[in-house]
Amino acid sequence: MAFFVFFILSLTTVDAQNVIEKTIQSDGIASISINGNDIFKISVATSETDKIKVTSTLDGEYQNDFQIVVKEEKSILKLSLEHVSLEEIPDDKRNAHKVIAATLHIEIPDSLNVNILSDIGSVNLLGTFNALNVELSRGQCHIKGKVKTATVNTLDGNIHVSTNSATIEANSNHGEIELDEFSNTISNWTLTSIHGDITVINS
Repeated sequence: MAFFVFFILSLTTVDAQNVIEKTIQSDGIASISINGNDIFKISVATSETDKIKVTSTLDGEYQNDFQIVVKEEKSILKLSLEHVSLEEIPDDKRNAHKVIAATLHIEIPDSLNVNILSDIGSVNLLGTFNALNVELSRGQCHIKGKVKTATVNTLDGNIHVSTNSATIEANSNHGEIELDEFSNTISNWTLTSIHGDITVINS
């Protein structure tokens, strides 16, 4: 009986999620800039496409009061989680991650620049990028693919890279570092963590 009740509640929770999809033409866009503060999970995948598809999932007490806002400024597409309603949120719930669970997935063309900054979020990147710049406080960073240059900094989270080309500069103050050797060294990776482990494998 208890299992049955739990199953029904789970279905209700899924159905109540606020899922929004946006598709944008990528003409003239060279960089994607994500302010990922208060977003738990951020994923970016590339392909041979001329469109940018943004999918956000918001769940929680105030899910309808927040939204992933997308703005285009010159050649940069900027994304961030913002409070968009007029309803006041109690002072003890000012931080968005206390009132919603937000995730963001983006599909973009190959070989764009991607910049991500987040306080709580973990990041997954898959595909071919021009330049990557990732700054995370508590989250982990997983990258599988190719870049020309990449700079990844984390405070607590691990950094895991799977690629076929790398010249690597890696430093972790309190974590372990494991680096494969590469015969192809065209790509430049600068990886830094305070407490996290750093792993780079030749794939």
